[in-house]
Amino acid sequence: MTVSDTGPVQVRTAGMVPSRMPEVARRRVTAVLRHVGEPVLFARIMLTMAADPAVDRPATAWAMVSVNGRLVRASGTGGTMNDAIGQLTTRLRIRLERAWPDERGQLRRSAATRRVWHRRLALARSVTVGRPCADQL
Repeated sequence: MTVSDTGPVQVRTAGMVPSRMPEVARRRVTAVLRHVGEPVLFARIMLTMAADPAVDRPATAWAMVSVNGRLVRASGTGGTMNDAIGQLTTRLRIRLERAWPDERGQLRRSAATRRVWHRRLALARSVTVGRPCADQL
């Protein structure tokens, strides 16, 4: 296992991870963390490449970030380490957006999350509107 430590971002590798991937992972995660309004206490990234050639997605990348004492975790898998890091950073960005409020004090939600919530609310309203009251029975 190889450990690379630069600032608050630590990168560890296991398996046959290409030599340039720890720096790529560090840069991408650091770019995501620049947009967080709270102090980042530490970030740990683990890059693993499976030794078994029969595995569909041998590359795994996971990160654990402490933002002002609150832990945020994300992971990604892929056929290549670059794909796994890309999936990791996308998921980390989504989790950070959901966890901290924006300037108006509202939690950030993706458009897909809002649509699902509105569908559930509309379904609940349609189910309750058609029911007779207990007084009418």
